[in-house]
Amino acid sequence: MRGWSPARWPLRVRVALAFLAATAVAITGLGVLVQVRVSDALDDRLRDSVAAEADRLEAEHGRDRWEAVAGLGGEVHAQVIGPRGDVRASSRLVAEPLLDAAALRSGRSGWVERTATVLDDDAAAAGRRDPERERLLLLVRPVGDDYLVVGTSRQDADEALTTLRNQLLIAGPLALAVAGGLGYLVAGAALWPIERMRARAATISARSAGERLPVPAADDELRRLALTLNAMIERLDEGLQRERRFVADASHDLRTPLALMLTEIELALARPRTPEELRVALSSVEEEVRRLIALAEDLLERAGSGGPSLPIESRPVDLVDLAARVVERFRAAAGGRGLALAAPRPVEIHGDAIRLDRALSNLIDNAIRHGAGDIEVAVRATSGGAVVTVTDEGDGLPQDFWPRSGPSGLGLWIVREIARAHGGSIDVEHIGDRTHVHLVLASPTVVAP
Repeated sequence: MRGWSPARWPLRVRVALAFLAATAVAITGLGVLVQVRVSDALDDRLRDSVAAEADRLEAEHGRDRWEAVAGLGGEVHAQVIGPRGDVRASSRLVAEPLLDAAALRSGRSGWVERTATVLDDDAAAAGRRDPERERLLLLVRPVGDDYLVVGTSRQDADEALTTLRNQLLIAGPLALAVAGGLGYLVAGAALWPIERMRARAATISARSAGERLPVPAADDELRRLALTLNAMIERLDEGLQRERRFVADASHDLRTPLALMLTEIELALARPRTPEELRVALSSVEEEVRRLIALAEDLLERAGSGGPSLPIESRPVDLVDLAARVVERFRAAAGGRGLALAAPRPVEIHGDAIRLDRALSNLIDNAIRHGAGDIEVAVRATSGGAVVTVTDEGDGLPQDFWPRSGPSGLGLWIVREIARAHGGSIDVEHIGDRTHVHLVLASPTVVAP
């Protein structure tokens, strides 16, 4: 079932289970290692005990060895067996030959294990005979024509290993249960910073711009994740702010030609007009409609373009004539404020007349909206192109646009990009109580008499 797929389990559970699995492997490996080492230690102890007793008995001679073997009791057993399997001497607790004739004929010597019948030491001391079958560890050594067989029971060692194994089987699951619980708690503590970031992220919205995710103090992966996410949120905030400014600036720049069109229409309807006057009014409205279409294209181009540049169609343009038409178009919008053109002689350059018309219109519109006093437009040629200056007695531009890397409103963005497309820039300077906005154009001058 898909619901039981580990990939669908909570991360905390998966981390705890991984910790539990790793602990299980570690405990199992440790248990096997402990049992093997304890078994080896018990075997070494038994072998040392048997070998020491065998050395002592081997040092005896003839009947003395037999008497020493017969006198053995307790944990160590011994026999002297002839080459045909006959027992010549035996410790008192062994009830049968420790090795048979077949084993002796095979020439076996060294360490062997076998099961034999022995008596309980306490029962034998009380005069009772209660034989048991036990596993014996035997050391076989040839002594002359006979064999000296010395051994001891593995029962105590086997019981010790069984007890150890049972204890490990009981302690292991308990340890795993404790490790699983600790793993679950540790996983929860490790994931708590992520949960805090998730909870904070759930509260961040367009109304809470500026909020950021909590950054853990430790310099680890979680801190880097929080910093990365905060950087992403910062970019999203910047994009949101740009979008808001874009909408506000778009509405502002769309209002300008619409207001001019409304002014022309109202003037045309204010009194009866001759056909020629209506034709002039309609021509002006047509020009503003074209500006609206071009502005809409700029809006679409800025919204969908990753680059800042605007395409231009470069042709010879008389800047003075263009400025005169723009000034005349805005004269009604300026109201009682003076709007004059200072251009003693024509200035022609290679440029895009439609784009330059829009740039100058935006600058004059900003001067009307944000400036004060009379407005003067000046055009002059330079060695590398031309400069169009719009001067007024106020700020001329919103103060939050300067001093910055450039205007960010749509209208001023268009002015900046038009200037860049013509190899120039837009600059501002304050002299006394007047503000001068310079539209610098580096396009080649055609005529500058």
